[in-house]
Amino acid sequence: MNYFFSIFFCVIGGFVAYKINIPLPWMLGPLSFIGFLCAIKVEITLPKKPLPLFRALLGCVIGTNFTEEIFININQNGKSLFLLPIFVILMICCTYFVLKVIMNYDKKTSLIGSMPGGLNEMVLLVSEIGGNERIVTLLNTTRIIIVVLIVSILTHLFAKNITNETSEVLYFSHLDDLFFIFLISIIGFYIGKFLSIPGYSIIGPMLLSSFLHGFGITNLLPNIILIIVIQIYLGSNLGLYFKDIKLQEFLGPIKAGILSTFISLIPLCLFLYVLNFLGYDILSLILSYAPGGQAEMCILTLSIGGDIVFVSIHHVFRVFFVIFLASILKKYLLKS
Repeated sequence: MNYFFSIFFCVIGGFVAYKINIPLPWMLGPLSFIGFLCAIKVEITLPKKPLPLFRALLGCVIGTNFTEEIFININQNGKSLFLLPIFVILMICCTYFVLKVIMNYDKKTSLIGSMPGGLNEMVLLVSEIGGNERIVTLLNTTRIIIVVLIVSILTHLFAKNITNETSEVLYFSHLDDLFFIFLISIIGFYIGKFLSIPGYSIIGPMLLSSFLHGFGITNLLPNIILIIVIQIYLGSNLGLYFKDIKLQEFLGPIKAGILSTFISLIPLCLFLYVLNFLGYDILSLILSYAPGGQAEMCILTLSIGGDIVFVSIHHVFRVFFVIFLASILKKYLLKS
């Protein structure tokens, strides 16, 4: 019975967040609501056995973004994509300084917490190396919300053609692809485990999926309900980290998230200036380089009639780069 009520609370959290239009509603909604309930000592119990499967599904879904268009547009986007990893590394350095030197967090938490990757991926990696999951969860959540708010204001201030029309959400489309998405997720999981790939539960399926999609072997489109369920389940599990959290433990990471996000705007402005000088559109650059949620940046791009291919390629590339960088650093951090 406790499972039933816990899952009910997870869905309610996502639904309310969706209705009030917060960023990443189906993940941040359950995360916030379950986190709040855990903090006030409400007993929340979620099944743990499906966790590896959901992580594998997340990896496969990320991999579906790695389409042939990335190779087709490589010449047009080459300079910007080449500079993106340099920007990410500079941003990591700025954020790491705030977390390690100013906030005095431990090295593992500071390093993973400074990486602008996916929320779930970063929390998974920091838990595997013995860092603080609560801090990384709050840091990334704060960063995503601040970035989405700032970029929303900037795009609507400078964009010439804004449309509020959105396409109808087809909840029951692409159901025929579900079997193959599960199959790729499971095969990728075991390949990653067999090869001892760091963070294999996500990265194994992501690599297999990106290979199959990037070379045109398959062209699967994840069903929207599957994506929502993945976000609800993984977001709710992140909320469990806030069990018995104290007020100071809550406010500290949020303060660090705000400070580190604004400091990371320094390298962002520098790269925007250089790339705009090279002829790239400033709004497309803001939407591409802003380390917010990929879905939110793409929605904002569509709302102003921006270059969705340019923006989506940059966010896919950033997430891939950060996950691989974090996986490489994981071996070093495990030894320290």
